[in-house]
Amino acid sequence: MTPFQDVYDAFLSSILDDEWELWTQTELNEDLFMLLDKAVPQFKFPRHSLEFTEEGFVEKLTREEINILASYMKCEWLNRTILTWENVKPLYEERDFSQANLIDKFRLLLEEEQKLARRRESLYYRSINNKPFNYRDMGTHIQ
Repeated sequence: MTPFQDVYDAFLSSILDDEWELWTQTELNEDLFMLLDKAVPQFKFPRHSLEFTEEGFVEKLTREEINILASYMKCEWLNRTILTWENVKPLYEERDFSQANLIDKFRLLLEEEQKLARRRESLYYRSINNKPFNYRDMGTHIQ
């Protein structure tokens, strides 16, 4: 079994945000679960089941799988940030503040995070136990 907290910790370590600073632990966990719930379907072919109970994932996930889920959580979080830029606007009171510029930067950040998540997933698919798949063995089975 893998507790949700393992994935939450990987996600939270990848962002610098105080969005949840004034939230209770229950509110925080509910929000993190919502992000995780949206991230799970994006992980196409995990080697371990992503079936979960109230406590966490039924199977023991690898560090790679946890990091892939955390990356997809970050994509969901960034997307939400972009869609609710009004929440960020009060942080900037300067005259040269450009909402379009901020949204564009968030959009580029989201694209980069999506690329990173896909790269992590691609590497995950091509390796077993952190070792590259031996494609040469495939040729020996052809008759």
